Amino acid sequence: MLGAAGLALATACGPIETAGTGDVSGIVGHGVAVSEANALIAEARVSLSRPARVFVEYDNPLAGRYRTAIGAPAAEHLIPIFRLRAETTYDYTVFTVDGSDESHAVRGPGGSFTTSALPDPLASIFAMATGRSSQPLVLTDYGNFDHPQPVTVGFRHPVANFAYFLFWDELGALVWYLRVENTGAVARLPGRESFVFMPGDGRLMQFTPLGEVASFAGDVGHVHHDVVALEDGRVLFPIENVFVHDDSANGGPAATYRHDSLGVWHPGTRRVDRMWSAKEAWNMLDPAQHGTHQRADGVVNWTHMNSVSVGPRGNIILSLRNRNQVVSLSPDYQIEWQLSGPDSDYEFPDPTDRFYKQHTASQLANGHILLFDNGNGRPEAEGGKYSRALELRLDDAAGTAVKIWEYRPDPDIYSSIVSSAYRLNNGNTLVNFGAGKAPIAPIVLVEADANGDEVFRVDTLRFGLQNTRNRAYRAYGGIEAISGETMLRPPTARSASFEERLAMRYEGMTQIAAESFELYLGDGWLVYAKAPCGAEDIALPFLLHVHPTEREDLPAARRALGFDDMGFKFSEHGVLWQSRCHAELRLPEYAIDHIETGQFVAEDEGPDDRERRNGSPASGVWSVKIPLAP
Repeated sequence: MLGAAGLALATACGPIETAGTGDVSGIVGHGVAVSEANALIAEARVSLSRPARVFVEYDNPLAGRYRTAIGAPAAEHLIPIFRLRAETTYDYTVFTVDGSDESHAVRGPGGSFTTSALPDPLASIFAMATGRSSQPLVLTDYGNFDHPQPVTVGFRHPVANFAYFLFWDELGALVWYLRVENTGAVARLPGRESFVFMPGDGRLMQFTPLGEVASFAGDVGHVHHDVVALEDGRVLFPIENVFVHDDSANGGPAATYRHDSLGVWHPGTRRVDRMWSAKEAWNMLDPAQHGTHQRADGVVNWTHMNSVSVGPRGNIILSLRNRNQVVSLSPDYQIEWQLSGPDSDYEFPDPTDRFYKQHTASQLANGHILLFDNGNGRPEAEGGKYSRALELRLDDAAGTAVKIWEYRPDPDIYSSIVSSAYRLNNGNTLVNFGAGKAPIAPIVLVEADANGDEVFRVDTLRFGLQNTRNRAYRAYGGIEAISGETMLRPPTARSASFEERLAMRYEGMTQIAAESFELYLGDGWLVYAKAPCGAEDIALPFLLHVHPTEREDLPAARRALGFDDMGFKFSEHGVLWQSRCHAELRLPEYAIDHIETGQFVAEDEGPDDRERRNGSPASGVWSVKIPLAP
């Protein structure tokens, strides 16, 4: 399910304005309201004295100037406004067009409107951008907000089970979002202002930029990992299948195999055709064909198809992660060649050109293969665990695959799962290192040129969620507009930097001296900050004891102890980025007499040791007592 099926509009900002006597625009009333359901979508209401076409121009000196799409002639217009930044004021002007000649638009009246704050989970994201993208918009997913129960993390943001699709502008500012139930691949349908994605429950769903569901296909099997819009409007995608082979009659075991087939959906209908099956292409029971992954429970996750793309000849390129293999299918779905993995048609003269657990394999117009090489399982002799975007040239005569280009950042980034690499029309490559172990490692999005130099980079951090990851599955360029809008002047200002965001966070809080970390206290939050800061500073677990004014306010299990033990590991609540450490914890709502906080001696300290010391840190480790009672 989408987070919102459409727009619920707030009351227009101020009364409906009139155009004034003698205004040739014909506008008799207008106003703009920001959606209650989405802080980055607004709607203009325009009333005319005669049917005419209408568009709206809207402008902020730092965020850019834009023009909405121009609709059909009518006397009443509802015009959606996209590509907005949060908590930003825009001036707008309404224009009318009689006939089809847009160059003779008549300027009408205008006004202003201010967008709302982002929803809590998105407001907790730090996006630190450098450079300028060649793409006016970059589409990503962002999520793994997947706790079974809502929890509270930094910057006052409760998180539950959902994800988002996001548009970023060319300077790395968030300008559109849509809440969905599962992060994953998304595709824009050709010739339509709608997208298709997989909610993760065996369906494919088509939705508009307003979040309206256009159509869906249900019960098509376990749809997973990718969706590709074909030129004829159909959608190609992998389906995971399960096959149980019971060899007990011959004295062998029973085994469960997971394998993939290709499905094609016709949007607007529920029709799904199955075009190809790995089970029919290879001998699933041959151990030499099993690839690299067998689960401990005996389930062989055989192919794990994680991307599908269309090659220059109409051939289909498959990425089979668990076979470390890329496969080309002819337009009639017959295997043409296999690259790496079992029965490869190509050798690697240089072993360091091999790829491991790859994603987003595609064939470029020159026949080269571009993919994201996750490097999961790469032998130390070939460089060990690091990730890169990799372009290979295939020599059919020699039967070899040779690296032609790569983007490998310095220092290395290791993204063991998800991630993507796509070639843009200008020859640059959009590379998404999409998995950072929360909270230390950021998600990194880079646009790299033909020399492997960074043109644009965004490091995205989110305050840590226990035992989970920051995650952005894919990043896409080549999109000019969210919904028909035109950019008249590009943005000139970035979002607040990491340092500025932290400074805003500390503003109004009380700073408390501590031996190692700076402590900030305010509005029910306790913040730990240190700069410069390194991994050694956050390796030890943190002590946090909260002593209430009234012992009865404690949970029953802790009343004998006399305090709440909220000790934590920095890796569960903090961010380490560019030699800055920042972590924060929400304090209980009851009246607090004082808190004690510090760091323990050893990370492997057991509960008996804490009980013996009544939870206090051993000598020589910093601690501080902070009185809070008036």
